[in-house]
Amino acid sequence: MTLSDFDHALRHKYRIEPNGSFVPGVTTIIGILDKPALKWSASGIAAETAVNESRRKRTIVARHRKRLSVLGKKERELSYNGSDHDVYVHFCRGKFDRQWRAKAARGTRVHEVAEQWSAGEAIDVRLEDSKYVDALEQFHKEYHPKFRLVECIVTNPQYRYGGRFDGVVELDGPGTYGTYMIDYKTGGKYPYDVALQAEGYMNCELATFLIDGSLDAPCSLPELDGARTIYLGEDGNVTVSDP
Repeated sequence: MTLSDFDHALRHKYRIEPNGSFVPGVTTIIGILDKPALKWSASGIAAETAVNESRRKRTIVARHRKRLSVLGKKERELSYNGSDHDVYVHFCRGKFDRQWRAKAARGTRVHEVAEQWSAGEAIDVRLEDSKYVDALEQFHKEYHPKFRLVECIVTNPQYRYGGRFDGVVELDGPGTYGTYMIDYKTGGKYPYDVALQAEGYMNCELATFLIDGSLDAPCSLPELDGARTIYLGEDGNVTVSDP
């Protein structure tokens, strides 16, 4: 199956020209920058796992060996020939990645609910996501969003990068009145990263597509009064921030 330019953009693979080479996304570019906070978080999670799970070490090692045995060559080698210590260390190191993937999956689900909500569609919410949806409801009640664009795909032909953000919205809420680019977040607050993201998006053009999904001529974004990051909290509360 051949994917169109639009299909690729939905998978965070962006093009400037129809069927041209792929260019990096905003988040990929930001990911190149050093993030000491993430390294510190990863090491902390690994250390906590090693301490908290120490009494279950034998059971964990046996189960983790089985998981490793069906993975790549390096993992299978560790499964068959690695010491219990090395297998346990591998498990502890991987805890951060497992948590990160779970958070990313949760963020994707909540973003999908937000998109359906903005389109007036019926939504289906998992129990573990319900607090984030409570925060989304609070956002709608307090800021009365009127969506002009949803799930915007943008590109910058000059610097050759692309990206996606959640919408262009008219807001009327505490300290925020006008038309804004918005981006939902369901994780921690990283002010530097979201500022770079917003700046990157706002210096782009809006990508447009033909009926077959191929790129058409881009157009300018609507005139904006700024950007807002919508933090949907796990406690059911929303924070609207100027990045």
